Amino acid sequence: MRIAQIAPIWERVPPPKYGGTQRVVYNLTEGLVNAGHDVTLFATGDSKTSAKLISVYPRALYRDKVSWDNYFWSTLNAAQAFDRQDKFDIIHYHIDRRTEYIPAFPIAKLLKTPIVFTVHFTILHSTEAELRKKFLSYYKNLNFISISNHQRQGLPKGMNFIATVHNGIDVDKIRFYPQRGKDIIWLGRFSPSKGPREAIQIAKKLDRRLIMAGKLDKLFAGDLDYYDKYVKLFIDGKNIINIGEVDAKGRDKLFSQAEVLLNSIQWDEPFGLVPIEAMAAGIPVVAFSRGAMPELIKDGKTGFLVNNIEEAVSAVKKISQIDRYACRQHVENNFSIERMVEGYEEVYHRILKKK
Repeated sequence: MRIAQIAPIWERVPPPKYGGTQRVVYNLTEGLVNAGHDVTLFATGDSKTSAKLISVYPRALYRDKVSWDNYFWSTLNAAQAFDRQDKFDIIHYHIDRRTEYIPAFPIAKLLKTPIVFTVHFTILHSTEAELRKKFLSYYKNLNFISISNHQRQGLPKGMNFIATVHNGIDVDKIRFYPQRGKDIIWLGRFSPSKGPREAIQIAKKLDRRLIMAGKLDKLFAGDLDYYDKYVKLFIDGKNIINIGEVDAKGRDKLFSQAEVLLNSIQWDEPFGLVPIEAMAAGIPVVAFSRGAMPELIKDGKTGFLVNNIEEAVSAVKKISQIDRYACRQHVENNFSIERMVEGYEEVYHRILKKK
């Protein structure tokens, strides 16, 4: 098949460090190329891909401090694919912010080439939720793919979700650690929704060392104040340690030290690559039972699902019960790139049959 992949251009593909959506787009694009498809990726100019690359901007928008509300470059990125629609059998658009879908949906209804949207967000986590739902309801007959079943609860009823395809990772590139480490770890963005404050509280109640690896994004309103008030004050370099944002090498070093990953999210996250990567390394996960977490973690088998800090403390105390080999196998069976590619190929074929 001739496939166009449109990536959000806030970050490059793949991201050098943090950036879940762009990591998924990279994995999918490489997987499709390896499967023999003719793939064109519309992304930033510094993206790295085996596909043909077309770009309208030389680097990640956030590096030039482009506002999240500025949808000019995102629209132009999509327009490059739309203008070339006759060169593709199908167009696959990955959207993770309103700046992508607001201009894209009206145009998509006019295209002759089939288009499918993977939704990488939930609008429940938004001050404009009702307005967004109203907007989306006008375009609910477009083809949508959810990245978890739970994600659909935060989107308008009646949207044409033709499948759920869970995100996949390159399991072979994540080293497996059969021996338990000594530390509790946390990875993510230093944002209220990711729960770094709660992770610190859990570690303190356990009197255990917590190593945090996170990104502090100045473009997210309120994150700086939150970090100063609820995180920075508790980082002492001994019991609560912040090693900053890490790349794959830094992540693997952190995994080698870990007994357990805390995924103390405070929102209904539609997926989450960090717990998947941790389980691939053999690290069990203690996660707040919100969003897609019950779809990702097998409670009592690859970690524990909890509802509050007290339950998280109890779960960490019994984490040695979890078989690290079972964690790895769970990811290999359910969240590999191959599994994700097969899911999307099935969706593409189904859409093309209806053409």
